[in-house]
Amino acid sequence: MVSHDATSVLVVRIVTAHTRNDCERAGALFDQVWGVDGMVPNEVIIATVHAGGYASLAWTGDLLIGASWGFLGAEGTLHSHVTGVLSSHNSKGIGEALKRHQWNWAHEHGLQAITWTFDPLVRRNAYFNLVKLGATITEYHEDFYGSINDGLNRGEHTDRLIVRWQVAGCGGVQPSGALSTAAEWTIPTPIDIETLRGADRDVAHAWRIRQRADLRKAFNGEWKVAGLMGDGSYAVARA
Repeated sequence: MVSHDATSVLVVRIVTAHTRNDCERAGALFDQVWGVDGMVPNEVIIATVHAGGYASLAWTGDLLIGASWGFLGAEGTLHSHVTGVLSSHNSKGIGEALKRHQWNWAHEHGLQAITWTFDPLVRRNAYFNLVKLGATITEYHEDFYGSINDGLNRGEHTDRLIVRWQVAGCGGVQPSGALSTAAEWTIPTPIDIETLRGADRDVAHAWRIRQRADLRKAFNGEWKVAGLMGDGSYAVARA
């Protein structure tokens, strides 16, 4: 993979983890990104890979810059629990390269789909998942993980949307998405919740409460979250 930014070309190599050393490197990368020891314990990654699950590493030269880990789920799915990239290499396409490697792995192993969770307040993740990758939202859960004491989630509610990225039936071609152009009503998102949390936690918390009320309504059986609008709000349509 070749990743381009405004001033340079970055050559990135994505490899599947096979050895204990590979798994330990992935665990250390997750700890660095999330600012916590044992974000995913090494033994869990090792056991997952041994049992047929997935882990991968992203390298540029001799520098490890990203990793991903997932385990086999129900009905022939891969649940992608964590994908992380060093902050020094954000916005260079590394996360997308890891996800697309993951999709190819799932396709080669005859899986139906890949699932994962994301915070519905994080607009850039919503755009990445729904528009760039073409995943679809299937579920909403309040405080899905309970309290997480890491550098990114400490003190935050862990409300999550679950997405599904189809693998089977795509003819070996990865799905793509697009912005929604119509909606019965919309659910707003802040421009940058991560910066807002650092600047004013009360305002950030108010966003959570407002959005939680909207998502409860959107998942009451009558509606569905159908995609993302150009202004960063979720498009809600009749179920």
